[in-house]
Amino acid sequence: MAETGIGNRISRRHWKSYLHSFAEKAKRFPGLVWRTAWKVGREDPRRVIHALKVGLALTLVSLLYLMEPLFKGLGKNAMWAVMTVVVVMEFTVGATLCKGLNRGFGTVLAGLLAFFIEYVADIPGLVYRGILIGSAVFLLGAASAYVRFIPYVKKNYDYGVLIFLVTFNLIMVSSYRVDDVGNMAKERISTIAIGCGLCLLMCLVVFPNWSGEDLRNSTIAKLEGLAKCIQDCVMEYFYESDKKATQDDEEQETEEEDPIYNGYKAVLDSKANDEALAIQASWEPRFSRNCHRMPWHQYVKVGSALRHFSYTVVALHGCLQTEIQLHT
Repeated sequence: MAETGIGNRISRRHWKSYLHSFAEKAKRFPGLVWRTAWKVGREDPRRVIHALKVGLALTLVSLLYLMEPLFKGLGKNAMWAVMTVVVVMEFTVGATLCKGLNRGFGTVLAGLLAFFIEYVADIPGLVYRGILIGSAVFLLGAASAYVRFIPYVKKNYDYGVLIFLVTFNLIMVSSYRVDDVGNMAKERISTIAIGCGLCLLMCLVVFPNWSGEDLRNSTIAKLEGLAKCIQDCVMEYFYESDKKATQDDEEQETEEEDPIYNGYKAVLDSKANDEALAIQASWEPRFSRNCHRMPWHQYVKVGSALRHFSYTVVALHGCLQTEIQLHT
């Protein structure tokens, strides 16, 4: 009985401690959310503008569903316009153009091809209609899935192929049971076109964020960051006595983030971002003074060279971390 009472007291203490910890975290949660939101917006104020643009675009496109005259004209498929804005609208113009045009071309191509196959399927009669539709779904589904493995298609048109596959199967399978599938497809294409057009209008006209400028600024920042890393390595090597004045300063420095490490790490981790920005920038309708497209792929090569050079900075930083250094 005594052991049971002790166990119950320990359990109650455990729950009290857990509830107290939960209450403290709940009190700090609003402040943590506010500080995080403020930090994200302060790092790049364009994020706040983009959030407002998305909210405005969703409000405008929702009128297709909320206003009675527009809803009667488009029907229940007006919700596809809202979904298109949510999926297509990205932070930069290039990303929005890439997604919007891929979605539009994929939907139109799938609709035209589905209508052609549906027209051919009506010729033999009702007996062979299901076999023909099933064969078309199998062949085009397999071909679309295989095409997505091609590197060039995967980089530039993967989303469009995916939308083509979804739209084609939706129209073809629905056509076997639904009589007015043509009207359904027409309404869906029109609503997707409205959603894509609104996204492109908001991104191109209202405070546009260009992927090309982000790529250029990123390249400049990497060049300056590596130069700063080399300068810090030289200063740390020749003036390490000033840095290691006291033991307390050493302990404080180990706890803080190393600026040299952060500098070359940002360069080494930039490959995926550079390639994505270069692909998005190639979609943007921006030309130079001589009416030639900017060679965005050259920025990717510059980024690759900077990453290769950053390994030298990694080696220099590794030498600084060793206890034995060669003094000349």
